[in-house]
Amino acid sequence: MERQYWIIQDGIQAGPYTLGQLAQRGGLTPDTPVWYDGLADWTVASNLPEFAGLIGGAAPRPAAQAPSYAPGDPYARAAADGQTPPPTYLVWAILATVCCCVLTGIVAIIYASKVTPAWQRGDYAAARAASEKAGWWVIISFVGGLIWAPFSVLFSMMSNTL
Repeated sequence: MERQYWIIQDGIQAGPYTLGQLAQRGGLTPDTPVWYDGLADWTVASNLPEFAGLIGGAAPRPAAQAPSYAPGDPYARAAADGQTPPPTYLVWAILATVCCCVLTGIVAIIYASKVTPAWQRGDYAAARAASEKAGWWVIISFVGGLIWAPFSVLFSMMSNTL
């Protein structure tokens, strides 16, 4: 089986590719971060002899200058851009559903579950929007629960006296 490589180009992690696929893809530079199974950490393409023909045989650079990303890391692109993922509010949404208000809590769970997939596919705007909506629906759920709780207790007391 031919070795599979992962690369990071323009801040986007891609792969796995064979050497032939990377040759067809093009765009590799001596500074392109590369990783393959068995390699301890990411390195730059110029440090790997098999990439010499793909990048024009540029002089190797020290491996310490290569970025440190874990293969398959869904946040590699964001890390390259210096961004952090927005909060999902999933735990709060579940608590709001169980403790306060089921209907609005479910809406909060739906939005909270959209944050991570959007972030992983690189759609930062959608991830942030879903995070913001999840946060608002969690707040609405808790406030609704706090408003409804006294009426629920009052209704329960009145129904027991009748």
